[in-house]
Amino acid sequence: MLKTEGFALNNRISLRQMQALLFLEIFGFGITALPRRVAEAAAQDGWIGVLLAVGVTLGLVWIIVHVGKKYTDSTFYDFVCKLLTKPVGILVCLFLCLRLLLLASFNLRIFAEITQTMLLPTTPPLIIFAAMLALAAYGASKGIEARGRMAEILIIIVLLPLILVFGLSAREIEFANLLPIFAANPAQLGSAGFSALFAFNGLDMLLLIMPFLARPKNAAKSAFGVVATMGGLMVVITAATIARFGPENIVHHIWPVLKMMDTAAISGGIIDRQGALMMTFWIISAYAIINASLFFSSLLLKDVLRRGKHIHYILACVPIIAILANLPENLAEVYNYFEVYNRTIALAAMVFLPLLLLVFSKIRGFKNAQ
Repeated sequence: MLKTEGFALNNRISLRQMQALLFLEIFGFGITALPRRVAEAAAQDGWIGVLLAVGVTLGLVWIIVHVGKKYTDSTFYDFVCKLLTKPVGILVCLFLCLRLLLLASFNLRIFAEITQTMLLPTTPPLIIFAAMLALAAYGASKGIEARGRMAEILIIIVLLPLILVFGLSAREIEFANLLPIFAANPAQLGSAGFSALFAFNGLDMLLLIMPFLARPKNAAKSAFGVVATMGGLMVVITAATIARFGPENIVHHIWPVLKMMDTAAISGGIIDRQGALMMTFWIISAYAIINASLFFSSLLLKDVLRRGKHIHYILACVPIIAILANLPENLAEVYNYFEVYNRTIALAAMVFLPLLLLVFSKIRGFKNAQ
């Protein structure tokens, strides 16, 4: 039975809590720039690229869950050490730790940029860093059960403003901007699909969630359901945003989804800045991904070093994330760093690592837990 020092004795989450955690940890900043990225590759057919990425992502979900069921009664660290030998297992865990720290730092920096743009233009980024990291570290220190219960509450708070503001924005959509359909060639659609794949950044955390599931037997159906839901929302939001601005104009907006929400109008001026409503979504999304990154990266470090308490590793990771988030001097450097990150570490963690584990588990004869 999996045990983690300092956490509740049960230390398990339900499938519904897993779905809530995955939704909050994945569906967030990935959607902010997604319409612009796919429109740059495939113009008005960019939403088709998103649809292709959803299909690939569902395949990755099957691989991750299939592998994850092989170590539901142990830790990820113990599994990879047994499967790949201890030295290689340690390297894999350290690689995932680095990946999570970079993921958290990127999301923290983008969160600070969006917050400064929309709400706090004169607030220094370090103040925003400190506030978010303090909240995320506190949540991570409470363990997986507390995170799961909180996710069930936060997902409701996230969806309400998203549905409200997006519904208002949809009134200004010009569907003619999506015509003609299938004007892009296969290479352009493939490029759009590749870019869209990284809107699911963080999917590999499902590998680390699997040992904490109370009923891993039904994990595949639940994971497919939440990823398909996220994918459907991404397709709809991407198509609507491209239709709202047009494929020629959308490329000039850094965060077209935010721009679309901010320009929505409510009759009577009941709400002056609809974009402020969307900050509820972005704040919770940033909290979720940074909280998850802190929780799992510190847990991996503790498993590798086999000493100390979980909270000590959380506190050690906090300044590392803050330093990494503060390294880029401007937004252009942030996105340059993001491009390199996407094509190397994220791709390796989301695609190649699950495939590697699947192949070696087949070779070594590791069977799924019943």
